[in-house]
Amino acid sequence: MNEANVTPQTGQENADRYTSLIVALIVFTTVLAAVLAALQADANIRADTANRDSQYLTILASGELTRSGLESNYELTVFGDHLKNLQEATVLELTALEQETDGKDKAAQATRALAAISQASADMGKKFSIFYTDPRYAPPSENDLPNTDQYLTDAFEKANEIVARQNQAADAYHAWDYKADTYVNALTVLAVAFFLFGLAQALKDSRTRLIFVVFGVVIILFALLITITTSLL
Repeated sequence: MNEANVTPQTGQENADRYTSLIVALIVFTTVLAAVLAALQADANIRADTANRDSQYLTILASGELTRSGLESNYELTVFGDHLKNLQEATVLELTALEQETDGKDKAAQATRALAAISQASADMGKKFSIFYTDPRYAPPSENDLPNTDQYLTDAFEKANEIVARQNQAADAYHAWDYKADTYVNALTVLAVAFFLFGLAQALKDSRTRLIFVVFGVVIILFALLITITTSLL
């Protein structure tokens, strides 16, 4: 009689064993999934924002590089013409001196006229060249050359700054996009844990329940590891 009364009660206790634990794990998994979904949504938003900034800065950098290129090309062309005219004036002046030495006064006079024209062109180019009008690049003396390296550095400084910002935005986009994808993977892993806990809840055998619960807990710990390591990136 006593054995007949105890056996059904013991069987019921075995069937209900771990039920509370499974329910608690399901609730914890649900909360973790909600947190992961929020993190994934935030990472997606940040990735989209960084991608938009990267594209905007790419266009801005392209325009600035075009502007800087046109400006520097103009300034270098003016400077090159100035040097060419100055060199021609010097050569023509030397030629006129040789012609005078040879007694060719008329030829020397014509050559000097050409030298004067080249010199006037060189002087005019000097007035319109930033390498002589801007004290940052102007030569310290007549025998020195302008600081063209500093000019090129300054001319492309803004473009380089924009490119650096674009690179940072692109890196941020890739980082946040990677985080968003990783959070999706963690959510997928949690779905497996939900499945295992659901099976454990439906089973009657306590040992089989425990096996599914253990596997589910391992998967939750793995999902937590993914979440923590991804958040710290």
